[in-house]
Amino acid sequence: MNDIYIDQQINIRSIRTFLARKESIFLFLVLTGVVAVLLVVFGQPTSLTDYTEQLSRLTPLGQVSICFISGYGTLILSRVILFFVNRAHEISPAGLVIWVVAELLICVSVITLVLWAVSGAGKVDLTPLVGTVVLGFAGLLLVPTVVTYLILRLHETHDELMRVRQQLAHQDPALQQADTNVNFYAKGGRMSFATKLSNILYIESADNYVNIHYINGDKEDTFILFNSMKNIEKNFKGTSLMRCHRGYMVNAENVKLMRKDGMGLLLELNQTDKVVPVSKSYAEPITQYFAYNTSMPLPDEQK
Repeated sequence: MNDIYIDQQINIRSIRTFLARKESIFLFLVLTGVVAVLLVVFGQPTSLTDYTEQLSRLTPLGQVSICFISGYGTLILSRVILFFVNRAHEISPAGLVIWVVAELLICVSVITLVLWAVSGAGKVDLTPLVGTVVLGFAGLLLVPTVVTYLILRLHETHDELMRVRQQLAHQDPALQQADTNVNFYAKGGRMSFATKLSNILYIESADNYVNIHYINGDKEDTFILFNSMKNIEKNFKGTSLMRCHRGYMVNAENVKLMRKDGMGLLLELNQTDKVVPVSKSYAEPITQYFAYNTSMPLPDEQK
C-alpha cells in the first residue's frame, strides 16, 4: 500500500464525511442557524433591503428575517436529501461538490425571489439584487463551513494517530503474541468456547445466538454460542476480529481478498467458500484496517 494512495483515500473520505455524514450535516446546519440568528438579531443587515424597504410594508428586520428563513429552510432540505441520496447510493466527491454548487444557486434563487415577492413583485430590478444575495449568503455559510471542517479534521487527525499507534503495535513483535488464545463467554459469564485467534474465520448472528465459524484441524467447523453479536464485538474491540455487517464479524487476518460487486464490498476468507458481506456503515473501518495493517490491495487498486 503506497503512501500516495493512502493520502488520496483520506482526502476523499474527508470530503465525503464533511458533506454527507449525518453528524457533519447536523453540526453545519446548527452553526449556520446560530450565525443567521446572530446576524438578524444583532447585525440587522440592510444591504438586502436597500432595494426594497421603500416598497414593502415590512420593516427591514422583517424582510431580512424572511430571507434567512427561506434560505435556511432550503439549505436544510438540500442537506437532508443529500444524506438520504448518499446513503442509498454513495455519491462521488465530484458529485458532492456539484451538489453544493447547485445548492448555493438554488438557495440564492429562493432568497432573491422571496425578497422580490415581499417588495411587491415586479417593482424591483433583480439584477443588482442577485449579486447582493450571493455575497450575503456565501458570507453567512463561510464561518459554519470552516468551523465544521476544522472540527471534523480534528477528529480525523485523532483517529489517524490512533491507527498509526495500532500499526506500530501490529508491526512490533514485542507488543503482541504471534497467536493468542481467545475465550468466548455465554450470557451469564460462563466460558463456553476457546481457540486460537488465527482459527476464527467469521462469526454470524442467529437471533439470540451467534455461530462461530472456525478451523478445526484442516476443515471448517461451527460452534453455537448463546450470546449477542453486540457483546462479542465489545469483547474483541481492538483485535483483528471486527464487525463488518449487522449480522457478521470477520477475522481480518483470515481475509484473503476484498472485492466490490453491485451490492458493495465482499470479503473472501481462507479455508472456506463463504463470502462475507461488508455493509456501508462498516466499510470505512474495514478498508482502513487493510490500508494500514496489511499489504493486500484494496478494491480500487485491483485491475
